[in-house]
Amino acid sequence: MFQSIARYTNDAVGIEKALKFVQSFAQVAEVIIASTPEELARWKTAKDQANIGRRYFRLFKWIDCWNTVYNLLTTYSSPPADSGDEKSQKNNHQDGIRLTLMVAKFSLLGIFLFMESFCIADAMHISHNSWAPWLQVESLKFWFYSLAVSVLLGLYDLVMLDSSPTPAEPVVSEKTKAKVTVKTGRKKASTAVVETKPPSAQNQNKRQAILKGIVADSCDLLIPGSIVGWIPIDPVPVGIAGSLSAILGGSDAWARVNP
Repeated sequence: MFQSIARYTNDAVGIEKALKFVQSFAQVAEVIIASTPEELARWKTAKDQANIGRRYFRLFKWIDCWNTVYNLLTTYSSPPADSGDEKSQKNNHQDGIRLTLMVAKFSLLGIFLFMESFCIADAMHISHNSWAPWLQVESLKFWFYSLAVSVLLGLYDLVMLDSSPTPAEPVVSEKTKAKVTVKTGRKKASTAVVETKPPSAQNQNKRQAILKGIVADSCDLLIPGSIVGWIPIDPVPVGIAGSLSAILGGSDAWARVNP
């Protein structure tokens, strides 16, 4: 158990999601739990410090976002030879739609992170530039756009997953068995039976992952939307939504580092 926790807290995504949960919970506690000015100040300090800690992790993440965009465009600009059949043309059209959404998502996210990086010194109270609050709010608009596109991308993937044909499954078994033969040096070859999940189970796992991403992005939409003023909502629902998003993202990080 302690090793699992250590692996999670040593993972950048895991610790960032933990800080996000602290920040979101502190935002709720400011309104619901704090009953004195001293308690309010403590919860506000926890929220602000968790926010600063998270920003350290994403200070140069805009480079990764724009590298992703570059790789997507480079890969799509040199596709394999077209077979000319109707199925290939349909798949290329679908890939084009998904590519457009992914390029838009990571481009907008990169713009947000790039603009926000100029405000880190003001957030740390090292400098006090008059333009920093304005730039911070403007950057959050691009985060809102990126999250909205990410939700559309998730819905598109969900539609394509549901519309994709699935091969017929045998009724007698819930899992597919495959024989794997392994030869080691001079020893006699050994054959093992490996059980793999059927296509329906794989699609179900993909569907759950897509739905989890849609819910997390929808929750995160409330954060920039409320700050910019596009979504009139109180801090408590925003904090609850942020906590839920942190739990969903943290569960993925936990499953990744603790398979």
